[in-house]
Amino acid sequence: MASTFTRPNSLFYYAAFRLPVTDASGKKGWKLVKKVTKVLVGDNTSEQNKNQQKALKIAMEFEQNAFRAAGAGDEGSLRILAILREAADKAAQKRLTANLGRDYIRRLVEASTGEALPAEKTIAGWFNEWLKLKTADTKPATQARYKASVKAILTHLGEEQAVLPLDSLTIGKLREFRDKLKAEGRTAKTTNHYLKDVNSALLAAAKEGHISRSPADNLEPLPEEDSTSREPLTFVEISKILKAAPSEDWRGIILLAAFGGLRLGDAARMTRDRIDLQEKVIRFIPQKTTRQKLAKKGKKASTLVLPMHAELVGYFESIELPADLTAPVFPSLARVSVAGKHGLSTGFIRIMAKAGVSRGETREHIAGTAGRSAHSLSFHSLRHTFNSSMFNSGVSQETRMKLVGHADTKTNAGYTHAELAALRSAVDKVPALKRKRA
Repeated sequence: MASTFTRPNSLFYYAAFRLPVTDASGKKGWKLVKKVTKVLVGDNTSEQNKNQQKALKIAMEFEQNAFRAAGAGDEGSLRILAILREAADKAAQKRLTANLGRDYIRRLVEASTGEALPAEKTIAGWFNEWLKLKTADTKPATQARYKASVKAILTHLGEEQAVLPLDSLTIGKLREFRDKLKAEGRTAKTTNHYLKDVNSALLAAAKEGHISRSPADNLEPLPEEDSTSREPLTFVEISKILKAAPSEDWRGIILLAAFGGLRLGDAARMTRDRIDLQEKVIRFIPQKTTRQKLAKKGKKASTLVLPMHAELVGYFESIELPADLTAPVFPSLARVSVAGKHGLSTGFIRIMAKAGVSRGETREHIAGTAGRSAHSLSFHSLRHTFNSSMFNSGVSQETRMKLVGHADTKTNAGYTHAELAALRSAVDKVPALKRKRA
């Protein structure tokens, strides 16, 4: 592109540009051309800046005319030169903004290739598009969490920044977002969950080519010492909770968590085909950890085989299981959401209160902040009870991980009899409930 320069002892600006040339052997190259513009340099800074802009316009006209004369002035080349001249004018006037620069690049690509660049994604535009993409392969509860995370980042950025191009979102802005969430009273664990969701959206954008990489990649998560850790429930407390359970369905999912380590959603949505009373095993696919981890690796989730504890065998033999193999075992709870005011988690808290079982240590909510109170005992504590009981009985970590689904498991066909026997022995080490004799 043409430029200007001055020479010692000269009163005028000179133009400089390169022309395409071909020598006698057919080899192509470039020739530097220098011409006087006859525009005076000027006596002061203000006059010099103004005159330099005039000289640059003339230099670009020299370049364009030289291209025509050299036979390199086809329509596309002339359009490119015109765009470059326009951009140079803006730059000389200190008016070349980032948005204008992107527009010039778009126009240059179109002039060069004849194809328009795809519309650039804005921050808000991409995050909302990502939410729509996730509706097809995520559960409603996960979608709700994603929506909350997207709303939080867009609210933090504000309307002016949210409409900027996606690649303008920097690690610095994300660090400010992280620190603001923490300052508003959220725990480090909750804050890290927000950042994880935002990073998932940005990684998807990078995968589709909208940005080169996620700016959240190198953002360190907060240490989670302030988060309330979950504690196991004792078997005395579990006995009280079972007595306070309002239905057989509730008793069933409590037992599945305490003596099988199932999560609340997995237990409530158990279907008849997963219960094998003849082999005394439960075969199911955990809905959370296993599927999420395997999906990232492009693999399918496999079935977890859980030998039934004596408490579970006794329970399932005492109730009438549905004849339809696809029917839910706990119909009154199968369609109830896990979270929410009327969800299963809140329902279990009410059962704990009725049983007189404390919710454990509490991290109190600070008034005027966005955080919330958290307790160390909940339905998930039953899963901790199952795992801790096996640990206390000397069951290896590898075996415990297979039983609670913390690692990928083999399908039922892949298990050897020795493996199943070892798993059954591990489950049997979980003590049974002590019942008073009649």
